[in-house]
Amino acid sequence: MKIETTKHKFSQLLKREEEETKKIAKELHHDLTQSLSAINFDLGEAIHQVKGDQIHTGIQNLDGVRLEIQEIIKRIQGIGMHLWPSTLEDMGILDTISWFCREFQGTHSRIQIKTHIEIQENEVPDFLKHVIYKILQEALNNVVRYSKADLVDLFLAKGSISIKLTVRDNGQGFDMEKEALTGSGLSLSLDSMRGRAEITDGSWAIESAAGKGTIIHVSWPC
Repeated sequence: MKIETTKHKFSQLLKREEEETKKIAKELHHDLTQSLSAINFDLGEAIHQVKGDQIHTGIQNLDGVRLEIQEIIKRIQGIGMHLWPSTLEDMGILDTISWFCREFQGTHSRIQIKTHIEIQENEVPDFLKHVIYKILQEALNNVVRYSKADLVDLFLAKGSISIKLTVRDNGQGFDMEKEALTGSGLSLSLDSMRGRAEITDGSWAIESAAGKGTIIHVSWPC
């Protein structure tokens, strides 16, 4: 029975990953393809102007194309960091958490994040680093989508027997029994976090109530 349950959780996790991949593929196809087509047109116009001795106008348009390309590079980098942040391999999970929180607050300035890190980089197993990042990413995305919080406390610590990740917000919370029956985006997201934790031999728990915020607890034996 335990093996079948694990297989089911793994299947659900793969399904979630597939949905995320499809979403990113759609963004690449529709958004970036359209942007590159526009750049190709603008570049052709600028070349035509330069050939027609409209040098100043052509150079101005080429400069505009350069700025458009820079923006696309930023967007592609953002997609890549969403999938697998290079900082995980280059600098580790702790610096990646710092980077992600800065980026998050830069985009969502109304939400303050307080980090409480009580673990050393070498105390986090390599196989857990991406899992921790994805759970944190999911939790903070839920804060934006559902909680209406303006403060998040993030804890990552190593105890005597476990590594613990806790994300606590001061948002509107929700009725967990009712939410479990809805099959909503929030429900699917919570299942995804639970699946990531349990498939790596971790435990996952959540505390929430209407008007009282939400706390997500994840721990792994060490």
